[in-house]
Amino acid sequence: MNESHPEGSICLLNWRKGIILSAGLLAWFSVVRILWNDWRIDPQYSYGFLVPLLIVGLLSRRWDDRPTPMPPSRSASLFCATVVVVSGILLALLIPLSEGNPDWRPLGLVAAMAAVVATLGVLFLTGGTAWMRHFAFPVVFFLIAVPWPRNFEQSVMTALMSWNTGTTLEILHWCGYEAQRQGNLIMIPGGILGIEEACSGIRSLQSGLMVALFFGEVFRVKIPKRVALLIVALIAALLGNIVRSSLLALVASSQGLAAVAQWHDPAGLLVLVVTVAAILIFAFLWRGKNGFNSVLTIQGQVGGFMHVSAAAKVSFLVFLLILASLAGTEYWFRSNEGARNSVADWELRPRGHISGVMSVRVDPATLRMLYYPEGFSERWASINGEMGQVFYFRWPAGRTSVQAVSMHNPEVCLSSIGMHLQKPLSPIVCETSMLRLPFQAWLFEQHGRPVYVFHAIIKDGDVSKEAPEKFDDSPMARMENVFKGRRNPGERMIEVAFWNLPDEAVAREALRQYISHALVLKHASEGAEEINR
Repeated sequence: MNESHPEGSICLLNWRKGIILSAGLLAWFSVVRILWNDWRIDPQYSYGFLVPLLIVGLLSRRWDDRPTPMPPSRSASLFCATVVVVSGILLALLIPLSEGNPDWRPLGLVAAMAAVVATLGVLFLTGGTAWMRHFAFPVVFFLIAVPWPRNFEQSVMTALMSWNTGTTLEILHWCGYEAQRQGNLIMIPGGILGIEEACSGIRSLQSGLMVALFFGEVFRVKIPKRVALLIVALIAALLGNIVRSSLLALVASSQGLAAVAQWHDPAGLLVLVVTVAAILIFAFLWRGKNGFNSVLTIQGQVGGFMHVSAAAKVSFLVFLLILASLAGTEYWFRSNEGARNSVADWELRPRGHISGVMSVRVDPATLRMLYYPEGFSERWASINGEMGQVFYFRWPAGRTSVQAVSMHNPEVCLSSIGMHLQKPLSPIVCETSMLRLPFQAWLFEQHGRPVYVFHAIIKDGDVSKEAPEKFDDSPMARMENVFKGRRNPGERMIEVAFWNLPDEAVAREALRQYISHALVLKHASEGAEEINR
């Protein structure tokens, strides 16, 4: 009898540890599920897949020299348990909200912070302040994998592209090459060299910050020097990207634009290697005394039974909340999707068979920025000099990024290639017997010529006389997606531009004429196609 008691205690302790581990894994699975789409589609955040593995390595190193657990006071435990439960409730609420709005990045940030707070709270309940402080960095390190809010990211990216373009232009002039700037384009005698978003330096910056934080922890660098390590990463990433852009510009000026493709990826890899090497060298030089600590034996493993018990109870409640949210969310959205019956579909078709219409190849970099849609681009010209061009892209149903697509609107994209916005115009609706397509409109100027631009982002859905609704990213619209059980059904973008037209009225009529000739309505009930002319 005397021997069975400690064995039973150890068995119960292992069960409680299993509950804590299961709750933690489920919580972090929910967060990764929310962030997965950005990691998978956006090359800028593809390093996010690596971050959980790095965290496991950092936690294992911290586990080797963990301090002795010190049980917190009853009042502190009660407060901490409340915080953990509230964090679990918040995460459970974010799961259906993110399912209905997979492109809404702030949800990923809030979910990650909720999981961080809950994890730190469980560590506090298990081992007290000493454990929470000891394991804090590996837990908080996950936030480096959270995509930035799009507005902030776009502002930083625009500033970096502008600075990169201007600096590269100056370097070309110093080297004696002729070049002019137009937006984020550099005009050289051999053609046009563009400073893309991928070449802005933001990807190098984000990767450099991640590497600096990781090696700062591996070598246990002191806090002030970790800040200095981040500055090293910032300088190395930005200067390295300037060297890369300048090298590509010099290659284009001396050898032609065709040679740029051969140097583009090797130059980017070289910048990455140099940045990581610089960070690693400084981290090694600034390493702390405990950079490679020997293993310390934890004391009182069974003696920690009571505070593991409190952590297990809270973790079990969080586990049930998140599990119920995941199951309920899937049931809610699936049941509402089954209830919807689309009566028709529509499409724009290329008009390459018409004289004067020419297909336009879309640059792979553009497709990457727009998350690889299906679609086409073509341009046409009439005998009297009038010109037009269309971009039509479609993203299939699923976890696409409609908000990111909406931010690549004409005001941003056309301005970046040197067009000057004159003024926004009143919206226009192109209407057929069964469909209404709402367009936004702008007047641009390019080389002294007016350019009328019409742009629409439309969600897929039931097609009726009210037709697809215009994209709406307001908080109320996003909540409505959840209440109606409507997760991202897919979306389409139409952008049509006209040159050399006499006035706005003629441009609007030209848009209506284009839509009436290119639009195809597909009736689900009959399987037929109607071409509206």
